[in-house]
Amino acid sequence: MVDETLAEDRVVEGDAASASIRPAGTLVIADRVIQRIAERAALNVDGVVRQQGTVGSVLGSSATDLLGISSDLPQATVDAAGTARRLSMTVALVWPSAVTRVCQQIRESVADELEAFVGDRPLRVDVTVRQFVPRDEVKRRKQGYIDLPSVTESPERATASEDVHDLEN
Repeated sequence: MVDETLAEDRVVEGDAASASIRPAGTLVIADRVIQRIAERAALNVDGVVRQQGTVGSVLGSSATDLLGISSDLPQATVDAAGTARRLSMTVALVWPSAVTRVCQQIRESVADELEAFVGDRPLRVDVTVRQFVPRDEVKRRKQGYIDLPSVTESPERATASEDVHDLEN
């Protein structure tokens, strides 16, 4: 049995008013948790792909978090006013795909997952498609291939390699 006087003794003077309003045992879920659940739910929809941008690798993850310019997709943003939540999802999709059907599935999946994990269904889930990724590129990524940029040969290097070939002959 928990002594209720111990719980009241732990209240800081500034929190005395808010402690009397809020019932004991209130659970507060941070917006960042909601965002992660929504992003994971979006990835579970067929046609949604994880896309990593170059901004995060250049600036570092802490800088992109502070500046709010993360380019990794999917990305969720929570707009919470009290208990009413609105989410904005930005995603990358496989091309070709049925965009309207996939976006509807994202809305449903995100709302269902949030209701299951948090116990609260968002009022609205907006979906923005920022990028399309060709299906062949997605297949190559899943197989572990990374496409490197082509190497262009400089005129000096081409001349030097010709000189070496002439000496060998």
